[in-house]
Amino acid sequence: LLIMADSHGVDLRKPAKTFREAAQALWLGHTAALKEQDGAAMSAGRWDAFLDIYAEQDLADGVAMEQDIQEVVDDLVLKMRCVRHVRTPEYNELFTGDPTWVTLALGGATEGNEEGAGSKSMVTKTTYRFLHSLSNLGPSPEPNLTVLWSKLHPESFKQYCAKVSIDTSSIQYENDDLMRPIYGSDYAVACCVSAMRVGTDMQFFGARTNLAKLLLMVFNGGKDEIEGTLLSEPLAKACEAAGIGPDDKNKPLDYETVSKLYFDVALPWMAELYADTMNVIHYSHDVTSYEDLQMALHNSNVHHFMAFGIAGLSVVADSLAAIKYDDIYPVRDERGLTIGFERRHPEKVLPTFGNDNNHVDDIAVKICDKFHQELSKHELYKDAMATLSVLTITSNVVYGKSTGSTPDGRVMGEPFAPGANPMHNRDKNGAIASLSSVAKLPYNSCMDGISNTFCLTPTALGKKTVERPKNLVSLLDGYFGKMGHHININVLNRELLEDAHLHPDKYPDLTIRVSGYAVRFNQLTPEQREEVLKRTMHGSAIASNSHLSSIPHCECFADNPTSVDLALSPTLFDDESDVEEDPEVAPVIGSVHSLETFSSNDGPGIRCLVFLQGCSKRCKFCSNPETQCIIDPFKCPEVAMSDRDVVGVLKKYEHFLSPNDGGVTFSGGEPLLQPTFVKSVFEKAKDMGLTTCLDTSGHGNPRIWSKVLPQTDYVMLCIKGMDLKLASFISGVSEENNKRARELAKYIRDNYKNIKLSLRWVLMKDTTDTDKELKALASFAKELSPVFTHVELLPYHVLGKEKYEMMNLEYPLEGMEPYDYQDAVEVKEKLESMGVQAILADH
Repeated sequence: LLIMADSHGVDLRKPAKTFREAAQALWLGHTAALKEQDGAAMSAGRWDAFLDIYAEQDLADGVAMEQDIQEVVDDLVLKMRCVRHVRTPEYNELFTGDPTWVTLALGGATEGNEEGAGSKSMVTKTTYRFLHSLSNLGPSPEPNLTVLWSKLHPESFKQYCAKVSIDTSSIQYENDDLMRPIYGSDYAVACCVSAMRVGTDMQFFGARTNLAKLLLMVFNGGKDEIEGTLLSEPLAKACEAAGIGPDDKNKPLDYETVSKLYFDVALPWMAELYADTMNVIHYSHDVTSYEDLQMALHNSNVHHFMAFGIAGLSVVADSLAAIKYDDIYPVRDERGLTIGFERRHPEKVLPTFGNDNNHVDDIAVKICDKFHQELSKHELYKDAMATLSVLTITSNVVYGKSTGSTPDGRVMGEPFAPGANPMHNRDKNGAIASLSSVAKLPYNSCMDGISNTFCLTPTALGKKTVERPKNLVSLLDGYFGKMGHHININVLNRELLEDAHLHPDKYPDLTIRVSGYAVRFNQLTPEQREEVLKRTMHGSAIASNSHLSSIPHCECFADNPTSVDLALSPTLFDDESDVEEDPEVAPVIGSVHSLETFSSNDGPGIRCLVFLQGCSKRCKFCSNPETQCIIDPFKCPEVAMSDRDVVGVLKKYEHFLSPNDGGVTFSGGEPLLQPTFVKSVFEKAKDMGLTTCLDTSGHGNPRIWSKVLPQTDYVMLCIKGMDLKLASFISGVSEENNKRARELAKYIRDNYKNIKLSLRWVLMKDTTDTDKELKALASFAKELSPVFTHVELLPYHVLGKEKYEMMNLEYPLEGMEPYDYQDAVEVKEKLESMGVQAILADH
């Protein structure tokens, strides 16, 4: 190290006096470590905290200006990015996407006293400087910027991180409040996601276990399901004794038998083999290539971790859940090996990991706990402590390619989900439910890291660019509040990735987060890019398709809105009586189509969005036609949900919903068809400190409105058209019916001045965008002061068209093109020129 430094004219025998000298010393130490291991994964540590005192001193002494300090930081980052160019070609071929895993930990907090009191954020100006390098230099895989997230960080720092994530998809986050009590405040992140005390801990690492292939060995008598090679004699004997093998294809797999074989035989056998293998690898490495320089930079008494890993966790959890909750039959070839699996009840919806369902999430937790327990039983090289990671890098594609079909429905060769992620597009209950499942995985059994790679579309975080960082902060605070360990954040449009996949040369700098680190998207193999495109990309909330097949066949199906088209008639669910149900005696039942746990486009903050079943209109542009028909929940329990059920969901996700005026929004369908149900939930939500929002097209009368509005904070009122004939044409109901929306707006203005009222306006070419309609809309909006806030412009789209086809219904607007975004911008400008604030979701 000294010889290398001397050759560059740097004397490391003396302490650094300036920011530049301190940065130079750190870089030379880092470079020497890189040279010693041929550019393999070498993390940087906590440079922001260490270097900042030098920056402050230089600025105070007038030795440097802010731009000088930033230039040194940018130079360090550039050097980190250059490492791959001097690394051996074989290494670059092994790990596609340009990673060198120069993980730079930023932020974190101090320890405080034994109770944790007195802790404070360790964010410095140099923390910002490293993050700002992404703006100065553009996004890149290196360094692997890792923010140690804490509830103690200033809100301004959190929002800055969120904005950089949205702009670059180049940051990963780890839970400092989870790790700090274990490691103290002087720790950093090694390799991808692994916490270690600087100078005190070191890690032996190697490969990972293919959990899914291990499960298939249970069905195949300890043999590899593809090659037929016997790999485990103990498992072969246990399977034979349990009656699992070539003669079992006419009977379903028994969950208790399979579970016992997997947890009591397969996992212990695998743990012993894995431990022995790791001991041999790392003893042999030290004998032949001892890293003396790196060890010289450690303390005298080093604590060792032996870092094991697992791949295919969600595949195994879903497979075991399928066996438990359905009848699964193995399909075998002439060798008696499984080539697939058949379900007795394919119509049944099975629990899958990523939907916050304990029926399957508990299985995933059990797998992690059990495997770590088994690994910990074995003596390890240098008395190392066994740790476990749920992390795949990009090898989830390779593992999947060499693994046969599994009972969860995954076919042979299909990639696994990366890291701890749910399998692609199986997390159907929204972003918050997906995060909540992963957050359950036990860090005490997986201290080498639980990697969660999370994808969001920009509009999923809010209509306006300015709103999105706040909502991402709420998402991160909620996830880490549930003790989630790690998350990669990608904020990308699928269309951009698809174009980059087909034309990689157009996007040379496109960087995405994968399992624990960042990569150049165009440097991934075609198979790896295709796998990324298949991942769940959480977008704006829409009603799901899950009820499409059952609703039209319901006995109480009523698709004629005239049954509720009388201004003073009772609704289907509410009689004229003002007598209230005693909530302690009976819950209030509503007709609910579906419930989305994550929405940021239907009121402020992050919201739980409840789509009610039944509507009093038949709008031609409706994206959710399956929510139109009016169904009695007492006759059709499939749609029945109580107020207590909804409130239970709100309490479950309170961590996510509370910040930034988040809460619950009722949509539909038409929520004012069920005012008693909405009122009851709104009252309970307000008691929790959540805000309430009503997304309505204006059904009802003052008796109905007065039930709901006292508990309402926001109303989003959809006006179909200002000309009543046009409104009647669009809505499919009478002109009289369409008057009620305007009457509701005025009723709110005159009686509930604390409500914030916005008008939703669907833009249809040459229909609702004419000067006559827009002038009338602006004039009406001005009448609604002081409650009116803005007009929300919703360009017509065809996202719900496939639902009409699934329901064998004619699409009412066949041939109409989606409304052009630039035309919508011009409409927005017209309304604003008339003195009315208008909002159009940013691209």
